[in-house]
Amino acid sequence: MSSPAESRIQSQKLRYCRYIDTQQFPLLTSLILPSCTFNFIDYFSSSPIVEPSAAGPVTLAFDSLASWTAYFSDKFKALQTMHLVSGAGEFTSISEDEYEVIFAVIYHAAPKEGETGWQGAGGGHYHERWVKGKDGEGKEDWFLKSVRFERLYWKYTE
Repeated sequence: MSSPAESRIQSQKLRYCRYIDTQQFPLLTSLILPSCTFNFIDYFSSSPIVEPSAAGPVTLAFDSLASWTAYFSDKFKALQTMHLVSGAGEFTSISEDEYEVIFAVIYHAAPKEGETGWQGAGGGHYHERWVKGKDGEGKEDWFLKSVRFERLYWKYTE
């Protein structure tokens, strides 16, 4: 049986996935702190994930929600994605106002246009810190403070 805090954090994580997949990036401010850090790591090499782009290689490490959103909102414009969180998550209470949580995730991506072309599937674990804070209306809620995604696999097919 999960605590009310754990249930709420799990609900917030599901919103996170839905807002990304439906490209409702402005809504992420309702569950992610502006100062949230994001780091994407290859699990087996412990190296940062670097993606190619027209402007040159991009290391997937961001020091704020704004920088993360700028990158992914542009990247996802031409994509359809689906992030599936598996299970309730592994919760470790750091204090009454902070949890460390590990969520397993599987994700899929493909171009929006047409029914043919490339597609990709990946998976890994989100290692996250969630903290209690106040929302825009002064109500207590749980907010994402930091994310380290450890990618276990990524397969791309045409």
